[in-house]
Amino acid sequence: MTGIVCLDQEDGLLFNGRRQSRDRVVTEKILSMTEGKPLWMSAYSRRIFPEDAPVCVAEDLVGKLEELAESARKDAEQVESAQEELEREEAAQKKPWQQPGEAAFCLIEEAVNLENEMIDEWIVFRWKRVYPADVFLKFPADDWEKELIETFAGYSHEEIDLERYRKKDRAKFFCETEEPADRTKNFRQGQKKL
Repeated sequence: MTGIVCLDQEDGLLFNGRRQSRDRVVTEKILSMTEGKPLWMSAYSRRIFPEDAPVCVAEDLVGKLEELAESARKDAEQVESAQEELEREEAAQKKPWQQPGEAAFCLIEEAVNLENEMIDEWIVFRWKRVYPADVFLKFPADDWEKELIETFAGYSHEEIDLERYRKKDRAKFFCETEEPADRTKNFRQGQKKL
């Protein structure tokens, strides 16, 4: 599975439980890159996509990923059969474009704190700005290989980087929830670091 996140220049993801920013060009690119493949997201993320967008909503997306990751660590065979059963149940209730497949995508806009065996690649849309944040996502350099795919102009952002991180081995992906001591103070004083 490929995870998709939007981060600022200091790896900030969220502030006070909300996304830092959004850009309609990013939304269009996400739909374009996932065309024909399942795009999973939370109900919160669903609101920024067009009503007719072919997406799959999970009420507790991170919880579902954590549950699958824990099951994978305990018993890989058990996970496969549980996924097959869940997919069969969901398939009976979903439209054809919602069917889970080999190459699925997952848009994450909430705190993630796990070693996720389910996600082996991350697509990062990086704002060329620093926003207030209290949740940060870090990709340890030893575990993830970074590649800059492109820099493009957004609708409300002059430049946005599109990056790809691929797992080197069974890497650890973790989330920090403590902000740097002076980050919010500097932002409030209008002294953003760029």
